[in-house]
Amino acid sequence: MLGAVKAKFKVLDGANKLLNATAVVGSSGIPCVFNPTDFTIQRSVNYAQHKIPGRDCPVLQFVSGEAETMSFSLLFDTYSVGEASNHPALVLSAMAVDLAKVDVRKFTEPLMKLTTVNSDTHAPSLVEFVWGSISFKGYINSISQRFTLFAFDGKPVRAVVDISLISDKKDNNVRNSPDRTKARTVSDGDRLYAFAYAEYGSCEEWRRIAEANDIDDPRRLESGMDIVIPPVL
Repeated sequence: MLGAVKAKFKVLDGANKLLNATAVVGSSGIPCVFNPTDFTIQRSVNYAQHKIPGRDCPVLQFVSGEAETMSFSLLFDTYSVGEASNHPALVLSAMAVDLAKVDVRKFTEPLMKLTTVNSDTHAPSLVEFVWGSISFKGYINSISQRFTLFAFDGKPVRAVVDISLISDKKDNNVRNSPDRTKARTVSDGDRLYAFAYAEYGSCEEWRRIAEANDIDDPRRLESGMDIVIPPVL
């Protein structure tokens, strides 16, 4: 029976020298002791709200998109399933077994160090979170570790690490240039100055639209008619 595929982090822009040659950091990446139970992918966009006199609602104008993010929590536990250090002098008492547990920071610190500046690139390392068919490339936007269990000597043996990644995905979409003539369909309540504000950022540009469409009375627009929006000068 095949075991579960373990999630891991790969460093993509060269090995981060600050990771050091620890036992948990191999050529294949930084392994997760436990896979995440869930994760969240989030995208958002920004709109400017232009308030037009006489209208109930503002005119929305797309400004820009935000980078995609991925967030999740990871459990690291060396008390329940972790390694045991070699303490030959310790007897097999409850305290001895407790003290023999490995400090959980051995596994969490390599992840924490991925936010430090790489001396070669002068920026934090580009990483890839890989879990089976799931892959997310980007930078660690935020990371925090919360220790929830300790050995008798105060050594942390269980931690929850909250991680947020921000994608470095490039925008390769081809869009129409804003300096091209456009067409719009009039709806009930539409006004030329609203079209002008949405397209040019100025209500005073309504005359350009009126002239391009031979409109004598800008207050009389018929619902369903198509109008031409001249290109941006």
